[in-house]
Amino acid sequence: MTRMGWLSRMALVVAVLSVAACTGSEPEEADRSVDEVRIGVLAPTTGANRAAGNEALHGAELAAAMVNGEEGSVPLAGVGSGGLVGLGGAKLTVVPANTRSQREAAAVEAARLVSEERVVGLVGAYDAAVTEVASQRTERLGVPFVNGDSTAGYLTERGLDWFFRTGPTDRMLGESFLSAVRDTAGPDASKIAVVFADDQPSNVVANLTEELAEEGGFDLVAKIGFDPAGSPVPAVTQLRDQADQPQAVFAVASTPENATRLLRAFGQARYSPPGLLAFGTGFSSSAVVASLGAEGQGMLASTAWSREIAGRSSIAKPVMELYEQRFGQPMSEIAAGSFTAVLVLAEAIDNAGSVDPQRVRAALLNLDIPGREMIMPWSGLRFDSSHQNAAATGVVEQRVQDAFRVVFPGELQQAEPIWPRQATGV
Repeated sequence: MTRMGWLSRMALVVAVLSVAACTGSEPEEADRSVDEVRIGVLAPTTGANRAAGNEALHGAELAAAMVNGEEGSVPLAGVGSGGLVGLGGAKLTVVPANTRSQREAAAVEAARLVSEERVVGLVGAYDAAVTEVASQRTERLGVPFVNGDSTAGYLTERGLDWFFRTGPTDRMLGESFLSAVRDTAGPDASKIAVVFADDQPSNVVANLTEELAEEGGFDLVAKIGFDPAGSPVPAVTQLRDQADQPQAVFAVASTPENATRLLRAFGQARYSPPGLLAFGTGFSSSAVVASLGAEGQGMLASTAWSREIAGRSSIAKPVMELYEQRFGQPMSEIAAGSFTAVLVLAEAIDNAGSVDPQRVRAALLNLDIPGREMIMPWSGLRFDSSHQNAAATGVVEQRVQDAFRVVFPGELQQAEPIWPRQATGV
């Protein structure tokens, strides 16, 4: 039977999203009678990463509201009852679970969501190590886990059957970064340095940056770590005072707190390199962006989602506006990633016409969504053999006059990059 997926139906009504889907057989009678489909959302809603966790939860909640066609959740009236068409209009419910950014808590919560809350699948987790443990638990339970906010490459390199990632990996983001530096500064940026929080996730990104620099023909002149519990100022000062000066400095942090402290350290040390590049999940929270001062002017950031591109998209702009109306804050990369992960999992459930885990997993593997039908600046969504979205990519933005402008890749560029960054008035 050929049918229209819930995203396509919503697009016809509100001109927001449109993904047509087909299934090869009628849904099972038991699945047709489902009134509610529950998706678990693992997020750190307390502790140091609570701002990021709440953004992830908000993104998931908005996605569910749009699936259900709730009054006030779409820009036009007369939407109808909504729900998952393949399951007879079943409502989609997100069930939050607080990981507290702790591995053990995440494993316990993942199991509880499946056994007690009866979720069909999970999204979220944010922290790479937490995502690793939670997805190992869902692997044993045989439940789909769609991640939209963890970029650590190894997560999709473990050969898991039930884990999927919608967004780009750190390598994809790093490649975009270095390509942007090469295109922007050319041979004037042959020397780079890395300053990073000395924790496990940041070490992974710092080592990856070193590897990518070698592959790209850059000269790594310094790689300096700082104690995540201490001040990053001495590390930045050490870099400032060394004889062999880099043209581009990668600032690497995996938590919003360390990201904010590291950027401020450049101002405290009175050090302004020609290029400053923010790399790591710590910089993806809107709280970090809001805290940026003069030291953030001219900074480059590689991101999986761009407000600027979203504001020019007939698909993404209404979603972004709805988010800001509902939650009173700008939609962030984290929120957009969570929103996308929920929609992808919901679309797979709808295409499967079933809540059976095996059928949902098969539907995830068969997804092929064009980029024009997503809020993300990617060419689309297609999971490869490792269950990584091979069509995901990063865009590079530069902060000028307190606003981020897309400067790479060329086909999405909204402004010419400024190099050196001192030309922005730093």
